[in-house]
Amino acid sequence: MKRALVFLVAAPISVFVATFFLGAAAGGKSPGFIPVVATAMAIVTLSVAMLAGTLDAFLVRALAITLRAPLVAAVGAIIASGLTSGLVYVVFNHLLPQEPLAYVAIGGATCMGLCSLLANDYSCQGAMVQANSLLRK
Repeated sequence: MKRALVFLVAAPISVFVATFFLGAAAGGKSPGFIPVVATAMAIVTLSVAMLAGTLDAFLVRALAITLRAPLVAAVGAIIASGLTSGLVYVVFNHLLPQEPLAYVAIGGATCMGLCSLLANDYSCQGAMVQANSLLRK
């Protein structure tokens, strides 16, 4: 339950707030456009968080957090950049230059890696399963 809450609620809210404040700090020419962009980024983050959270939940018993968080961060970057270049860039190809796609990948990696760290159960000491027990099942 904690994993789903972190990935599906905290990630889009944090991206919405960060996008909203960065847009307001940049002093955009149309302040009514900032909430629209922040909402779109939160929706894209929700779809990325669903896939990355599923992978994190699958790997929770097989990998320690030191290996799982960078792996989930890399998958978050791949999904975020692929989703952005595949969906958003096709729709808004005249509005967006090619450079922000790298920033979207960095943001996706950062957000999903932090969500993986926040969703980890640090009180559980023996969460890692041995490799031979995974092969038997």
